[in-house]
Amino acid sequence: MKPLKIIAFIAIPLIGILSFSKSEKPTPTLNIDNINALEILSNQGVSCRPNSDFLFYVESSLVKKSRGFNTVNARVYMMDRETGQYNLLASENVAVPFHKDMIALDYEIPTRDCEFTTLENGDKIVGNSNSGDYCFSELIKNETVYNSYINSTNKLLNLDRSL
Repeated sequence: MKPLKIIAFIAIPLIGILSFSKSEKPTPTLNIDNINALEILSNQGVSCRPNSDFLFYVESSLVKKSRGFNTVNARVYMMDRETGQYNLLASENVAVPFHKDMIALDYEIPTRDCEFTTLENGDKIVGNSNSGDYCFSELIKNETVYNSYINSTNKLLNLDRSL
């Protein structure tokens, strides 16, 4: 019985120490210098099964609540499905009105040559916080990115807007 107690006395602290050690390495960012994201998006079909090596998704965060609309920062990422590496493609502030065609306000002057457009659902690209290599207005024209944007803002603002 004593050898069983000794093994248990050694095994329990050893398992506790090894279970809390971090052995994972952080995923490095994806190098998109030689990748044309717009070409990949145009060749990518929208279907049940993905047919591309890359995944495009949108994350959003609330910047400001105003009377009649919310300002949301939308960031478009591109992720390599094989390695899990990702990189920021574009980041812009978007005004999400409570009702379609509700707002017509003056916004900051853009710092880049990206156009400020109104999306199909009435949202307006208004900010100049673009820190990616692409313009948000170019990427949002693609159905995959647009659907991901709608899902992300619906989840953030508890809305029920259709695709």
